[in-house]
Amino acid sequence: MRTRAALDAQKLLSQAAAWRLASLLLERPRPQWHSEILQLSSEANDKQLSSCAKEAKPAIEELYHRWFGPGGRVSPREVSYCGFEDPGRLMAELNSFYHAFSYLSPREEPIDHVAVETGFVGYLFLKEAYARQRGDANAAEITKSARKRFMNEHVSRCAGGIVDRLKESPSYLKEVFLWLVKKAQAER
Repeated sequence: MRTRAALDAQKLLSQAAAWRLASLLLERPRPQWHSEILQLSSEANDKQLSSCAKEAKPAIEELYHRWFGPGGRVSPREVSYCGFEDPGRLMAELNSFYHAFSYLSPREEPIDHVAVETGFVGYLFLKEAYARQRGDANAAEITKSARKRFMNEHVSRCAGGIVDRLKESPSYLKEVFLWLVKKAQAER
């Protein structure tokens, strides 16, 4: 019989895989992109994201740039949705979050790119699972609190702004953003 801590850790790991899958789906397609998505979708245990992964099969880099590239239809960067807030302050805050949890994005995108922010949430789920497995309740609660705050202050704003601007996008992209908004709202 599994302990409560083991079950909690399993749920957190499943969430980490789902958020990493969402992050991958929001990245620029590259040579190994499709196989990474296929592999991770089996671990994510999320029907909506698995459906998005299947719909992403025809995605190519050109399509990504048409939507999210320079001069594209929608900006994938949170700074585009911060209104009159100082963009430098936003970037400094994001950098502080990433630094506090030793997060280094594996991709070349700016730190306010929705794929980087989504990947960070997945990373925080992993850190929380690790802390719970070690029996460090304090570290787990700090990580959980930071994850909720980050989702509410950053991911929800960026994903919400993008959803509002996606009208004729590939359906998998719109569904991933709707998933992000729903997940962020559930954390409030």
